Amino acid sequence: MTDIQQEPENGLLGRVQSLVRAFGILDELAKSDSMTLSDLARAVGLPRSTTHRLLTTMEALRYVAFDRRKNGWSIGVQAFTVGAVFAQTRDLGQLGRSIMQSLMSQVQHCVNIAVPEGAGVCYVGQVATNGFRQTAARPGAVLPLHTTASGKVLMAQWPRSELDRYLDNAPLTARTARSIIDGDYLRGELATILSRGYALDDEEHSNGLRCVAAVVSDRYGLPKGSLSISDRSSQLTRARLEELGPTLVSAAQRMSMEIATQHF
Repeated sequence: MTDIQQEPENGLLGRVQSLVRAFGILDELAKSDSMTLSDLARAVGLPRSTTHRLLTTMEALRYVAFDRRKNGWSIGVQAFTVGAVFAQTRDLGQLGRSIMQSLMSQVQHCVNIAVPEGAGVCYVGQVATNGFRQTAARPGAVLPLHTTASGKVLMAQWPRSELDRYLDNAPLTARTARSIIDGDYLRGELATILSRGYALDDEEHSNGLRCVAAVVSDRYGLPKGSLSISDRSSQLTRARLEELGPTLVSAAQRMSMEIATQHF
């Protein structure tokens, strides 16, 4: 029996309630430069003692800060750091736009940039060509990891433990007849992707669409997102995908270098 199963239901609910209340406090602090304990407790509808207990815990974690001169609470440096990472991730499409446009002019296919989003991959930028805009990978779309080249190339970077956890908890649902829904087959596919440096989507997510993707890394060499080329299958043959792989890897490496120089 796990620890959670052994814990009384009211104890687990209490922890969840505290979490909800903590986020409510952060939401209120985000609206103001500084708030007193009384004002904050009134805004979130909690007793002063409960609010103070949550604040001191969050202060220890640096999510809030207390200014003794003003007797006021404000957003802490850790909350700023988390928010900044989110904003920077969403700015990835703008940061690499010149490289995406150059790549699109070179290959004459759609170029996309995507980032991890929970158990999926979120597309945050796209440069289209010939009047064709791939709707499946439109900015803001969140697609499954295992059916997309952008998702698979990121999964290929995972340690075995993370992949094991994913396969244990996320069912591999088919989107087309070509979708990979067998865990062992997916493991082999990811090993191949890691070896050659790019991933392919041969109509695995949408019938009539193909894609090739490569990893974009941050300044520490960790995967930040995926750069991809996509188009209609009639315009992007399987042989063409393989030809574009090395070109895409080179463009992704240039984007990674740009990120490093921007301290992104």
